[in-house]
Amino acid sequence: MARQDLPVVTSRALALVATVLMATTACSAPQVGTGGKSGGQDMARSSAAPSASASLPIEKFALTAQESHTVERAKVLLANECLRGFGLDYRIPEPSPLVVESSRRYGIADREVARDHGYHLPPQAGQADVAKQPTEAQKAILFGTNREGEQQTTSSDGRTIPPGGCYGDAEVQLNGGPLPESDIAVAATIDKESFKRSLDDKRVGQAFRVWSTCVERHGYRYQDPMASVSDRAFDTEEPTQRERAVALADMDCKTEVGLLKTWGAVETEIQTRMVKSKSSTLNRLRSFQKRKMSNADEVIKRLSN
Repeated sequence: MARQDLPVVTSRALALVATVLMATTACSAPQVGTGGKSGGQDMARSSAAPSASASLPIEKFALTAQESHTVERAKVLLANECLRGFGLDYRIPEPSPLVVESSRRYGIADREVARDHGYHLPPQAGQADVAKQPTEAQKAILFGTNREGEQQTTSSDGRTIPPGGCYGDAEVQLNGGPLPESDIAVAATIDKESFKRSLDDKRVGQAFRVWSTCVERHGYRYQDPMASVSDRAFDTEEPTQRERAVALADMDCKTEVGLLKTWGAVETEIQTRMVKSKSSTLNRLRSFQKRKMSNADEVIKRLSN
């Protein structure tokens, strides 16, 4: 079972980036199953499932979890239509039913999840553990590359493979125009930078100190919520009893000292200023998203059974 090693810095804005860019960089079939542990120290790592997070200004310009799910479903339908056109019987499984969790932007934020799973991510209901993998010949058409990662432009029977293969071509069709990479980068920067700046705010620092004192009363010593969630003692396949106890104390102390409310208010102030300074760029990004959503809705209407 995956564990949240550090608080999720990314909100739906970076979920958008992952969704938009995934097909252009894909090198394997879309994954259906989860499992294992999340690794690395990148504070901008996404969670294993879409999150319902506290509303931050940047989210006005981001796809919701439901919209991201819709886009991914449309992408799969288009890619499978393309595969049929090449006479292949392989099909990408459609995305699992959407499961939205509480945001982990500021660490654990759901008392029931803390009690039952500690800092580990709850299992996703309805997900298959193993997806059928395409053959090498099918991968070449699906992603437009051969085993060595070199671009492949024609199939074995001489038909033209679109750039990026069927999956990449599906992304192009949904985009309906050039990918606004610079606009996406601006949204991603605001989303990450505002979190980092919030850590330097005196109000957040004071809330951390009060939280730390509260957690110590429960018998645990952590300087801030990031220290508890990243405790390597909890880097296990399944949550331990101590991990669940620490996560529960973490959550209860956040509630007692109003940490989530304070932290969210501080970051909202920071983001509001950052968003205002980039309003034209972000409005352009939102227009792109609306066009993509409209295209996705049309694809689903046309291709869904």
